[in-house]
Amino acid sequence: MAFPSDMLDLLALYEEVVRALDAGVLTRAAAARAPQPAPGGKLLVLGLGKVAAEMVSAVPGERNAIVVAPIDAPAPSGARVLRGGHPLPDAGSLEAGESLLAAAGALKPADAALLLISGGGSALAEAPHPELALADVREINQALLTSGAPIEEMNCVRAHLSRLKGGGIARALHAAGVSRARALVAVDVPVGGVRAVSSGPAIGDPTTCADALALARKYALPRAATRVRETLKPGEPADFIEHEAICDLRSPAQEAGRRAGARMLDSPVRGTVEAFAEALARERGFICASGELEVRVPSGAPPGGRDQHLALLMALKLRGEPGAAFLAAGTDGRDGPTAAAGAMVDGSTWDEAERRGLQPARALAEFDAGRVLSPLGLLIPARHTGAHAGDLFLLRR
Repeated sequence: MAFPSDMLDLLALYEEVVRALDAGVLTRAAAARAPQPAPGGKLLVLGLGKVAAEMVSAVPGERNAIVVAPIDAPAPSGARVLRGGHPLPDAGSLEAGESLLAAAGALKPADAALLLISGGGSALAEAPHPELALADVREINQALLTSGAPIEEMNCVRAHLSRLKGGGIARALHAAGVSRARALVAVDVPVGGVRAVSSGPAIGDPTTCADALALARKYALPRAATRVRETLKPGEPADFIEHEAICDLRSPAQEAGRRAGARMLDSPVRGTVEAFAEALARERGFICASGELEVRVPSGAPPGGRDQHLALLMALKLRGEPGAAFLAAGTDGRDGPTAAAGAMVDGSTWDEAERRGLQPARALAEFDAGRVLSPLGLLIPARHTGAHAGDLFLLRR
């Protein structure tokens, strides 16, 4: 891809950060702390999330393994691989969720479990309450994704509609008599830490049914979102699994700052894309940040990505500035349900878009930034990177 020269260093730095945060590399360093089964027992490895395949592949020695991963993720040798939908759950997601619960529940007290969890698992695996059909689950998740709700509120609703989320795997392991279990987590959320990733399938959930119902009203979610059940609570006997973060949303900015000397903004950043663009517009120098931003998608908008939307906003902010450049991209190589990982812009992007009749202002209003950035050659192609630590933002002015 022939990016303008003032953007190439940002793209190169993004690629360096992604390689440094490869989940397999990070898991290999932490796998020495995996629980050991008692004599006669076995180790079960359960992987769930966008980079679960890399995490499972990094666990050495003999193990039984089940991994739930996206369709474009690799298949770890010797593991049972299940594929779910993303960003919306599908029939494969339901099969995967039931399989995880069944595998956990089939263990014996002498066995041990190592849970490898990364973001994306909320859609990739699901085991809804019996009164909820797949169509209900998809409708609720679609409404959440377009609501502008922060991830912690989305997870609250999801957890209370699921037998898997909100500690469901922990409950299954505890009911089977398992006492040796540990979770390694690639954290991709700005609030809640390890407890919030993939809606917390192996840890107690402090939110309540009342919280979930209030959010269903707040965001006018489908009626099925009111069919809530209580989740595992912190401190209950089944909430026994120690969780360890192998990376979090600060990690991309920390890596960028360490490798290139960029000044790191307070991270993880959160809030709306628009508010973050306003804050960035006041910055000068070489800036890095990472996190996960919120975006409200207008009704009827085409499939879009928040990083592309932010990049086009920044094109307006940087308009006419020679040497200015900005990058926004997901460390997982995905920017929403699009064929891009993110995008880059510079001080000439906005005027060039207008010169070509691409109507960038209209694209911003319609959440259709890709329509402008694609013909300009400014999209970063999507791919499975093996990393998953939120979005990286790089600004040079």
